[in-house]
Amino acid sequence: MAEVQEYINREAADIEARKLGLMDSAKALAEQGYEIPEYVLAGLTQDQKDALQLTREGIGAYKPFLTQAQQATTQAMDKLSGIGGAPTQAQLDAYMNPFQQSVIDATMSELDKQGALAKSQLASQATLGGTFGGSRYGVQEAELGGNLQDARARALAQLNMQNFGQAQAGVQNQLERERLAALGIGSLAPQFASLGAQAQGMGQQDASNLLNIGAIQQQFNQQQEEIKRRNLLEPLMQPYQQLGFLSDIYQGAPTSGQVMNIGGGGTGASPLQQAIGTGVGMLSGIGGLKKLGVF
Repeated sequence: MAEVQEYINREAADIEARKLGLMDSAKALAEQGYEIPEYVLAGLTQDQKDALQLTREGIGAYKPFLTQAQQATTQAMDKLSGIGGAPTQAQLDAYMNPFQQSVIDATMSELDKQGALAKSQLASQATLGGTFGGSRYGVQEAELGGNLQDARARALAQLNMQNFGQAQAGVQNQLERERLAALGIGSLAPQFASLGAQAQGMGQQDASNLLNIGAIQQQFNQQQEEIKRRNLLEPLMQPYQQLGFLSDIYQGAPTSGQVMNIGGGGTGASPLQQAIGTGVGMLSGIGGLKKLGVF
């Protein structure tokens, strides 16, 4: 069978040797393997923990204020419901002049003195006129006594009326003060409710501010953990990156044309051709893995 001449492009022997050495290094490195550092999640900062605690403690902070508002409303309604109608005797008694009887006694005593004086004068005049003991004197004496009784009655009624009017005015003034006080207490209800809402909102704002501060700290801590991991990972990956770098260089190495005589007319590849093909395929694989980010 005639010899067949075939042109084969192959790399220079020293380049081919270097590539084979590179494949051996890659194989050894792959068999050696490496342990990838674990990811670390930065924990909550103290400010974040404090914010969560403040948020938890602030739940229902409005309730005491709401209770006060309800109590103020109830108290105001109770006071207003007790205002109205005619004053009771007990209310009037509280504003009666405690010296009323003393005033009455003094007034009656003074009227009696004036009556006795008038009676004495009447007797003196009757004696001088010679009518003392007569019918005319008796009529005048009776009239004087009646006038005295009328004066006593009018004085007593006037004193009692004044005392009652004074007591009634005092009760009315007291009721008006109670009414104004009730309205004032009632007006506190919405203020208490507003204070409750403000207290709740301010507490939430404080917690939110602490959360924001803590988030900045946590982000910084997370970045530190990432830097630590990268510092551990990069030395591990450096050999693979170097192999990838060499693989890229070797892939661009020039090839030389050679003529090989292959006898027997067979079409199968020789052992040398198979080795060369395998080496080139592995180098291509290394380059592909490097491009994929493995090396």
